[in-house]
Amino acid sequence: MSYKPALKPLLQSVIKARQARFLSQSELGQKLGLPQSYISNLERGKHDIRLGTFLAIARYLGFELMLVPLTLTPIVSSLIAQESSKKSKEAQSMYALDDDDEEKEED
Repeated sequence: MSYKPALKPLLQSVIKARQARFLSQSELGQKLGLPQSYISNLERGKHDIRLGTFLAIARYLGFELMLVPLTLTPIVSSLIAQESSKKSKEAQSMYALDDDDEEKEED
């Protein structure tokens, strides 16, 4: 059984988290004591990464690795989706003019 397909979503999460923090591969590598080329190869799936290294990268980017029983993965996935939905709603404008506010501005 190949483990590489299972790593692809994990690596995509690492890439998105790094980019969301506006970190270059070089900057992430410096923070963790790794060369930029290692981060690049990791993100392209070229390295057979050690668990300890992946854990350090994940934690630096705000993730925690956990083993979840297969029977519970639908529940965990649902909780993650709910949390993501909450965060995207929070990112929307907290204030919008309604009809009453527009009338007050015209006065």
